[in-house]
Amino acid sequence: MTYEERRNAIREYLGKTYDIVIDRPIGSAHPQYPKTIYKVNYGYIPNTVGGDGEPIDVYLLGVNKPVEAYRARIIGIVHRRRDKEDKLIAAPEGTVLHQAQIEAAVRFTEKYYYHYIESIYEKSCGAVVYTVKDGVPHYLLICSRDGYCGFPKGHIELAESEKMTAVREVWEETSVKAEIVGDFRRETSYPIGRGKKKCVVYFLAKFEDQEPCHNEGYETNDLLLLPFEEAYAKLTHKDAKNILAEANEIVNK
Repeated sequence: MTYEERRNAIREYLGKTYDIVIDRPIGSAHPQYPKTIYKVNYGYIPNTVGGDGEPIDVYLLGVNKPVEAYRARIIGIVHRRRDKEDKLIAAPEGTVLHQAQIEAAVRFTEKYYYHYIESIYEKSCGAVVYTVKDGVPHYLLICSRDGYCGFPKGHIELAESEKMTAVREVWEETSVKAEIVGDFRRETSYPIGRGKKKCVVYFLAKFEDQEPCHNEGYETNDLLLLPFEEAYAKLTHKDAKNILAEANEIVNK
């Protein structure tokens, strides 16, 4: 099975509920590496077959005491790029953990593997970025080649705050070092397929005396710097238009 085939196969477990057998409870030592102590419950789903020919392994998050078994929902996957198997992430029904929170919980073992986290609850942060030209606020938009226009944003990463992510993503996508201003914070969420949901948090940020441009090594989207009316018309989604309108009111106070 190729990596791509394996990745698509294990995605079939996302969002479903299973009975998990816990064979390495919280506080137990790894059988081969006794210095590694499990910080979460770890087990497997019986009657399944993973990439190594054994039952599929599962990290159980959100249960803070040792257990022998637990019925939980699969909310994520640890995709190991250079290993035979991937790992599932489970949590009690109703538990919401985004990709960076999952990464923090399983890093005690997964730090030894080249991997990425897929979660059914994705979280990104970005900013409504503006500068003043000739006394008029102009807003910085990201426009992809397929016609989508929005604000700079991206996934929150391990150990980052929401604001840290927003500032980093603005710089990566536009080369602009922006400064978050005020206490403006708006949150929007929407489905993104496969039963997954994305949450995006936006702040208000300002820059001066900088020219937005492609940042080498990052996305090659088009960058637009437009006054409010033109930016509002260019934005693709209504939620983004509403967020821009609210930000513009604050900027012009």
